[in-house]
Amino acid sequence: MILAAIFLLLTTLGIYGVYRFLNPFGKLVNEEKSDSYFYTRDGDEIIYSPMGNWFSLGKNEMNVDFATFQVLGRAYAKDQNRVYYEAKILDFDIDVPSFTVKYDYNIPMDKNHVYIMHDRYDLEKGEGFKILEDADPATYIQLNFSFAKDKNHIFRDNEKLTKVDYSSFEILNEEFCKDNKGVYYYLYHEPLRKIETNLSEVTVLNQYCIRDDKYIYLHTSSRNGESVDEVVSIPFKNAERITFFDSNKIIKIDDVIYYETIPLKEADADTFEEIEYGYTKDINYVFFLGEIIKGADPKTFKYNSRNYTFSDKNHVYESGEVLKKSKNW
Repeated sequence: MILAAIFLLLTTLGIYGVYRFLNPFGKLVNEEKSDSYFYTRDGDEIIYSPMGNWFSLGKNEMNVDFATFQVLGRAYAKDQNRVYYEAKILDFDIDVPSFTVKYDYNIPMDKNHVYIMHDRYDLEKGEGFKILEDADPATYIQLNFSFAKDKNHIFRDNEKLTKVDYSSFEILNEEFCKDNKGVYYYLYHEPLRKIETNLSEVTVLNQYCIRDDKYIYLHTSSRNGESVDEVVSIPFKNAERITFFDSNKIIKIDDVIYYETIPLKEADADTFEEIEYGYTKDINYVFFLGEIIKGADPKTFKYNSRNYTFSDKNHVYESGEVLKKSKNW
């Protein structure tokens, strides 16, 4: 027993020694703001390594003013003399003392400008960055991934947005916004798409769907296995009977189930339920991607999370097709 304990101790010390020999890092400089800036093991220098994955992504020892070095965001830092993106010096007309980043979205700015990084691989002389024209850094805030604003302007995808009313502009959810002139569907790097609604009655239902007093509005990108790009309006009678499912392709409106905005006429809305991975069922049928699986038994159809299979009392299914007979239950 004593020899075994000694052997275990020596093995542990050996493993730790190898780890210490190979691992170049000490603690993170600021773990709340970045997982990539580290002290050296001796704690007297700075190393940048993306997520600490030095073996695959490499590492860069940084020549910084150690006493004044501070992490600003995941890939931004500065000292009293320079600003850094990752380990590279941003050598253009930046006001170093006022330089900061808005932490939620890592938007770089100083007292004079808001900056946009448009090419992280072209950072010589700051050429990977450009100034966001007319943006006021003192009041600039990022509203979501697409939109930002300052005291004067709305910005979208790093461009000044001139076709909306500044004072009344509002982001409704992840797909719709509005001003006092209308409601718009927005898709990344695509023009705003105005949709006809009763503007005074517009209500947000969830992150991808809105309604007014007569219609529900949602975007669909696929239908019957084909790609589409449509904002669809579906009439409803009772807003209290609008039900959403985990899949944003499925919605219950009044007594009708819609799949990819098409009525699933065979579905019994009262007993309809979502299973997993495109499978749904009601009291009468089992569906896969909105199509009835002929012969499937809804009473016994289930998902087995242990082996990731779908089966009923008769068969095992894959992609909505019979794969093999089930074992007796």
